[in-house]
Amino acid sequence: MSDLEKIDVARYRTEITDDIDHLVKKYCRILGWEIPEVDDREARKLILQALKDALTQFESGK
Repeated sequence: MSDLEKIDVARYRTEITDDIDHLVKKYCRILGWEIPEVDDREARKLILQALKDALTQFESGK
């Protein structure tokens, strides 16, 4: 990756982080609707793991 590409990706790092935060909050809300007594901390862990799994699949081309 060229220096220019690294700089370009670095510019979007904050946006990517914000998007991930939005996704976690979105799915926490959805889980809260479906399971009102959901443990928020546990739900967050499960959602983060699902995102990690999805990234792994995406990287492997599946």
